Order: sequence, then C-alpha cells, then structure tokens
Amino acid sequence: MTKLTKLSPTFDSALATADAITGGAVFAVDVESRTIRGLIVPFERIGLKGGRRFVFHAGTVSWTDPKRVKLYIQHDPNRAVGHAFELEQTPAGIVGAFRVARTAAGDEALQLADPNGDAVWDGFSIGGFEDAVFELRSDGIHHAVNYPLRETSLTPQPVFTDARATAVSMSISTTPPEGSTTMKCSKCGAPAHIGACDPTTLTTFEASNPPQLEGTPTPPEGVSAPDFAALNQTIGDAIAAGFANLANPQAPQGGGRELVPAGAGGGSAFSVREELPYRFDGPAGEHSFTQDIKDGFAGTDGEARQRVEKFMDEAFAVTTTNVSALNPVQNRPELYVPNLSFTTPLYDLVAKGSIDSVTAFTVPKFSSASGLVADHTQGVEPTPGAFAATVQTVTPAPMSGKIEVNREVWDQAGNPQSDGIIWGEMLNAWFEAREAKIAARLATTATAELNLAGVVDAALVDALVNYYAGLQFIRGGNRFTATAADSKLFLAAVGAKDSAGRKLLPVLSPQNAQGSTDEGFSTVQLGNQKIAAAWALAQGANTRSYNFVPSSVWCWTSTPKKFTFEYQVKSVDMAIWGYCGTALLRDSDVKPIDYDTSDT
Repeated sequence: MTKLTKLSPTFDSALATADAITGGAVFAVDVESRTIRGLIVPFERIGLKGGRRFVFHAGTVSWTDPKRVKLYIQHDPNRAVGHAFELEQTPAGIVGAFRVARTAAGDEALQLADPNGDAVWDGFSIGGFEDAVFELRSDGIHHAVNYPLRETSLTPQPVFTDARATAVSMSISTTPPEGSTTMKCSKCGAPAHIGACDPTTLTTFEASNPPQLEGTPTPPEGVSAPDFAALNQTIGDAIAAGFANLANPQAPQGGGRELVPAGAGGGSAFSVREELPYRFDGPAGEHSFTQDIKDGFAGTDGEARQRVEKFMDEAFAVTTTNVSALNPVQNRPELYVPNLSFTTPLYDLVAKGSIDSVTAFTVPKFSSASGLVADHTQGVEPTPGAFAATVQTVTPAPMSGKIEVNREVWDQAGNPQSDGIIWGEMLNAWFEAREAKIAARLATTATAELNLAGVVDAALVDALVNYYAGLQFIRGGNRFTATAADSKLFLAAVGAKDSAGRKLLPVLSPQNAQGSTDEGFSTVQLGNQKIAAAWALAQGANTRSYNFVPSSVWCWTSTPKKFTFEYQVKSVDMAIWGYCGTALLRDSDVKPIDYDTSDT
C-alpha cells in the first residue's frame, strides 16, 4: 500500500533534513585546500524525525549545477559558507565535496569541523524540501521518490551519531577579511593549524599566559594583573574583623541588621528587617510579585527570579505542591512511541493485484479438458480432444473510515503532528480489514477438510507429515506451497514433543527432528513446508487453518487515499478510502485443516 506525499514548507519540515550515515568513516584534515567532503545522503538507511521514518534510494536525489547546492550552518541561509563543486552517486549514497569561502565565517566553519580542534560542526544534513516527493508505503516508512537537492548544512548533532563528514581540507586565511581577525590556536597562540602544537611555541605561550582562575578575566594590554595573594589576605582580614564585631554589640556595624539596645519600653534587644520587595496590603511595593514570577521563570530576568525565590524561602514553607503551576508536566515529543505497524501474513501469502474503482471484472480460468494427448496410430488422424474455459466475476467493495478532529487539536498540531499519528492508526485498521477479507474468502471454500481431531505431540507431527507427503501424488504434483495456521494448530505444532520431552519442532539446534520453529515464533518449518501463523484466523471457538496454492487465492486492492474536509468550524474530518476484492479461482486448490475438536 503506497501513498505519494509532496512535502511542502508546512508539511513536517523535520522530514526535510536527513543526516548522512558514513558507517564510522575516518575524519581527516589537510592544510592545502579549503574543502569538506563526506556522504551527505545515505541509501537504504532508515531515519527518524518528527515521529516519522524515511529512507532514500539510489536515483531519488537530483541536482543541476553542483555550485547551486550551497553549504549552510544549521540550515540558516544567512550563514552560507560555501558551495558544492563535486556531487556523485555511489552505492552507499550521495557523496559531496564543498568549497568553503575565504571569510571569517568560513574559517570558523573549518576550525569547528577540525577533529584535532573543536570538532563541533562535523555532521551533514541535507535541505531543500520544497519540491520533494515521498511515498508512504505499508511498512509505515516514507520512501523518497524525488528529492531535489538545494543545500547541505553542517550540524553539531546529527540524528545519527555516525553521521559525519569523511574529510576536511583546511587552510585558514593568513590575511583576514576586512573587519575580521585571524583565528589562533587556543593552546599555543599560533595561527590555527592542524596536528600537535610546536613545542617551543607552546612553552613560550604558556610562560607568558599563566593559567587563570575560572571566571577571572585577562587584564587589558598595558594593565597589570592584580596581586591575588595580597587580595586574598585583605579579604581574610575583613572576614575575621566582621566576626569579631558580631561578638561586640557596641562596635560599629558595617551592614546587615541594626542592633538596638533596650529602651524605655523595657524590651530586650531586637533587629530591624529590610523592607520586603512585595506588598499585598494595598500600597505598591518596590517590585511586582506577579511580574517577577512571569519574567523570572520565563528566563528573561535573572534578578527577578532570585527575588521571588528568596521571598518564598523566607515567607513560606514552599513544597513542590505549592509551586506546581510553576513546574508543569513537560511533554517529551522526541520520546514518542508510535504504534507498531501491523503484520499481514495472509496478504503476504496470496497472489496480489491492484484496482482503482468498484467496477466488477472477470477473470478467465480453466474449466475442463479431455483427450488432448493419446498414442498415435500411423496413418490415422488423431481424434480431436475437448477443452472448455470459463470466467469468474470479481466484485470489489469499497472500504472507508473517518475521524473527527477538533479544530483546536488540528491547529495545535504538536510534535509529532497529531494528523500523522492518527493516519498511521487508520492505515493499521486498513491492513487489519484486508486480512479479515482474505480470511473470510478462504472460509468459503467447499473442499473437504483435513480433520486432525485435536491430536498432539508426535501424532500431530506425523499426521501433518503424512498429509504433506501425500500431496506429491495428486494429479500434477504438489502445488500447495502456502499454509496459514490458526492459533490452535500453530501452538500445538510449536509445543509438539516426543516421549522424552524433546521438542519435535525446536527453535534452536534441531537434531534428528522433523523440522523447526523460527526464532520469532512466526513460522514452523516441517520438511520443506512452511506454516505461517495468521492472527486473522485465530478468532472464535471454531476456526480452521488453510493449505493452498497461492496462485489460486487472490486479493486486489487500491492504495488507501487520505482526505481532509474543513467544511465546519468546530472540527476537521480526516478520512481514508479505497477498494478491495478477493477471489478463490479454484476451490480444489484450497484445503481446510481443522484442529478444533468441537467442530462437527
């Protein structure tokens, strides 16, 4: 099932960038030229952005003149630093080489991509999604159909940790452009270079630039550095004097609370507090409590936040419950877990076709034949044989569904976008309905069933082996290569064991057994016959499994179409529409297998 999607600037722009995967390629630097090379678009690698998965294939990425593919920083056109001069499609993906401009911004881009230096902008991410077309298939992945390449960006955090450029050739400008400065090595002070610092230059630089305490600024040229030893001594003396004054109430105080001796009122010594920053008794305070909460907790005013927090600490017993409004529950869209795509074992086994309308159609098929070949008598004309054909009419039926999304939810969109989540669930429902139609069609066969009467263990395996072996002797040989099992038969086959408790169809290391079970417990291999677990058959008390010729069981479907209707104010309707038709072209090519002992 596929869906063509033309991306636009309003369609989940996260899909517009795809970070390249290089498989751990070595990041190298050369000093001769100003170029950056690497794998910018990987093929056959699945990426996840905005809750959607996507993949690129060979032949889906296009460009005209490589020079028109610009190199940006973080997809910002105002930070363009170069252009491509080589673009090539390889088995691994699109490999590109970009020439970096001789500007301060170009120098910065090269320096920050240097693995021996900063190694910050060392990831590739492609852009230019306005005219891109993706195809949403039944696997839930957006497959690129046509992706015109417009720009590629350097990014510090690609989606995939190994999405890195493969080579950077860097030559920092020795003559800086007007208004800029030459970049220097932070270790030795020499012009930016590649590799280890020159030992002599490094020693000289370290001697003239001693380590500074964190947060201590370097004094301007011509200003001597402060004497930190003397300054520390001064601070220590001041602290000691302060504590000494606290012990003597009569000593002059340099700040803090004023101590007032006992007065005529006979009261003991008391302290005078500073005026609170907020008032709630009518007159305006020095600051607004609500405005400080707004500015402080929005991150726009650090002093306002300190005032609020200090006030709360002094005036209230604050708990997380008290300030729950200031600490709302956070949404983590990057951790969104989508519903798994439904498996379709029945659809995978049968023959498939496509339709685009409800119009009925006929399928010609064999009816009978006789006397087509016999021994020849010399000189005698053969007796004509007989052949008859017939047709079978297939009448497709439409399938549809709709969900009403409130206008507020639709406008809010969210990340991942709500319409994408809902559409994924509607596709799952589509696949489930298609499986149910195939199961219902198999149930219409009039062929006599194989009744296993609930046998277990070795008797069950022997019965299946005898049945499959007997198919070799039907007219024309065994064409029954597909088996879809309900839960009762499949679980009995997986659990079958011999008298010693040894699994007859083991998962690992089968030894002298009749077959095996795959590691995912989705199929059982009995000889060369594969029995697939079909969840659409495992419903109700009286179910059956089916062994059939795949070319005689058909399912025709259309690509499910997505519609959105905005004909009312309060909500938007999102709908799914398509067609499905099934047919058994020959009843005798379907053999029911009944394991339910209650079946009469």
